Amino acid sequence: MNESLAATLGELQAQIYWLHDAEEFAELASAAATIYMKLGYTQQQAETAGKLISQAYQLSDDAVFAQKADDFDKEMQFYHQVKDKLTQVETTLVYQTSIAIHQMKWWMYFRHKQKLQILLHLFLQNFKAVGLINLLTAIKLTYFLMEIGRVHKSRDIETTKHNAIRYWTELLTIKPPQYPYLG
Repeated sequence: MNESLAATLGELQAQIYWLHDAEEFAELASAAATIYMKLGYTQQQAETAGKLISQAYQLSDDAVFAQKADDFDKEMQFYHQVKDKLTQVETTLVYQTSIAIHQMKWWMYFRHKQKLQILLHLFLQNFKAVGLINLLTAIKLTYFLMEIGRVHKSRDIETTKHNAIRYWTELLTIKPPQYPYLG
């Protein structure tokens, strides 16, 4: 396992959260594309995945605005579009197991502050990608992502990076057939 690669991927992942907060979506797409390039995908696959991930983030922001306007139907419409974008990422990366619905759902439940649902869908996203044989890894990955979210909310970029690096270190150790990370 390459510790340097895990550090690079963790720093890029942490950067994506801040780029999202700053609404720097072109830079977010570039950072996401760089993650997939580093993971060995082609430039075309990586750039397409990066753009789709950026669009998914933008749609999730639109869902938040609909939520604040108490327009549940519009909010759900945006989240279904998020799922569609993340499903396109999976298709682009030739993933065999779909995890897009779980990423979309944990994003939605995060905005609704439903911690148990967040935990469930984070776990399912990781578990479906790494499989039963790596159950302990799926649990660890879920923990690291929960910590990333917790410290990101407190605006602690260094601890966010640290947890993202731990996430990638754990993930790269098992060399999964697909990565549970979709942005």
